[in-house]
Amino acid sequence: MKRLNLFLFLALVVVLGTGCQSRRPRTVQARPEAPQNWFLPTNPGRMIRRVAMLPVYHARIPGEVLKDVDVALVAELSKKAVFEVVPLSRAEMEVLIGVREVSSVERIPGDLFRKLQDQYGADGVMFTDLTHYSPYRPVSVGVRSKLVDIESGRIHWASDVLLDSSNSGVAAAAREYQKVMCRDNFPVQGDGGTVLMSPRLFVKFAAYSNYVSLQK
Repeated sequence: MKRLNLFLFLALVVVLGTGCQSRRPRTVQARPEAPQNWFLPTNPGRMIRRVAMLPVYHARIPGEVLKDVDVALVAELSKKAVFEVVPLSRAEMEVLIGVREVSSVERIPGDLFRKLQDQYGADGVMFTDLTHYSPYRPVSVGVRSKLVDIESGRIHWASDVLLDSSNSGVAAAAREYQKVMCRDNFPVQGDGGTVLMSPRLFVKFAAYSNYVSLQK
């Protein structure tokens, strides 16, 4: 009889425990991360306090079209607050060295570093290439950046991201960026948020993702 009572007690505990669990909804917190490749040297080198931000480079897209990309990159880099950002326009670049844009993977004009140091007081320079850009849905953007020490020519940090909104992980990360960073309380229901439809907003997300690994 005692064994029967014990069995009934244990069975009742199991049933009650199961009932509590069924009434308690479990929320899974998604933590999407945008894929990216980045480089940091093992020896961080000297502190860089003032960085000249060059206009974004693209081999075929004219500079006038890239102005929104320039603005987004400067804004997101400035938000990191790891150094003072000094953005240069294409007109200023033309006066400085005779070209409007400089790629991070091409030969650098010999006097660029000296002029940036003398005229802008920069001890670092940020090169940026727009490696891919498709403003039509699904929007996709590729950004490559390099932070170089003007004094030594040493690469302090580099990043290369390619973000395609058709990728579910990228789309989730973009929606989270829009929710947290853009304070958009009215995403388009059932369509993944306006960030996935707006090239301007998606470029901001790409700029944010590009600088995620950059630290003091």
